[in-house]
Amino acid sequence: MGIDYSGGMIIGEIGSKLGMPENPDEEDLEFHEWAEENGMDRMSLHYDADDDYCYYGFEVDDIPVEDIDSGWLDLVKAKAKKFEELTGVKAKLIGTQNIW
Repeated sequence: MGIDYSGGMIIGEIGSKLGMPENPDEEDLEFHEWAEENGMDRMSLHYDADDDYCYYGFEVDDIPVEDIDSGWLDLVKAKAKKFEELTGVKAKLIGTQNIW
């Protein structure tokens, strides 16, 4: 057994602030399964973290500040809008590690 890690940026929110929208067809799903089915990524702050302690959302390219342009900003805004439509929660741009 080993522990792997990476890092990057995600547009979303921490799991403790999220809840799966009510849908009788999906009541048997765990939150992380629902998020995966909706194309979301997950970043774990520590090994074997519960859903409440993971960030959920959509990964974005982690680029140098001088490379930020309108195309990158438009992509971030589109992903933030999609996240809010799915969860009802405003998204944040978060830089974090991912440990699994």
